[in-house]
Amino acid sequence: MSDFLANVLIVDDDLAILFLHKVIIKGGMLHSSPLTFSDPKVALTHVLENDSSDSKMLIFLDINMPKMNGWEFLDQLKTQIKQADIKVIMVTSSLDQEDRDKAQEYRLVIDFWEKPLDDQNISTIKANLGSWLGLS
Repeated sequence: MSDFLANVLIVDDDLAILFLHKVIIKGGMLHSSPLTFSDPKVALTHVLENDSSDSKMLIFLDINMPKMNGWEFLDQLKTQIKQADIKVIMVTSSLDQEDRDKAQEYRLVIDFWEKPLDDQNISTIKANLGSWLGLS
């Protein structure tokens, strides 16, 4: 498996989606042990605790969640992350163009996909990750 990232995180309040996305990420050989979070506040704590200059994270983030939505999560990352290299892919059931437009306002967001992830999404990540992370 290509665990070229320190962490792959999946943040979604839907437990079935968390399970499915973990299976797809592992099966697509993107990462052998992606971390799953049904509570975005717990995910945020994990990210902040791992904010270091050698930390690279790819976060698959849902928008509509209780306690903290995806936009609030991104706002917290934007103001609190000091060193980690974080890339976010919005993975949502929202088909709202306003959400797509809003996602483009965040420099951390590299793409916006409709749920669920599929093999084509994983291929896209593998093809583009080097440039997304500034490695090529």
